Amino acid sequence: MKLIDMVTFLFSKNAGPYLVTFDMLFKDKESYDRACRSGVFTKETFAGLYGVPVERIRSVYRYDAARMIKFTMIRDVSCGDFGDASVFGSQQWAPLIDLEVPVAQPSKSP
Repeated sequence: MKLIDMVTFLFSKNAGPYLVTFDMLFKDKESYDRACRSGVFTKETFAGLYGVPVERIRSVYRYDAARMIKFTMIRDVSCGDFGDASVFGSQQWAPLIDLEVPVAQPSKSP
């Protein structure tokens, strides 16, 4: 299932002049639980999706009470500096739309 089909809110914004933060608010508990179990929401996944070194993904957070997953990425160019393509960081979420979130396979007991 694609991430866009699981969320009600998908957003990116500045988190200071050097960071962009991404928010994914899931539409229901089932979608959120599936996302959490999938193993997809990692620094490595986001780095690959955005074509940046994993060191640029600063953190990945889960906030269960809001059914939200967030991550923060170090910007290529500081906000408003020469070459900045998105001063507010609000146009950075688009690559997340097609992120495929598989159903986690149940673990096998020995």
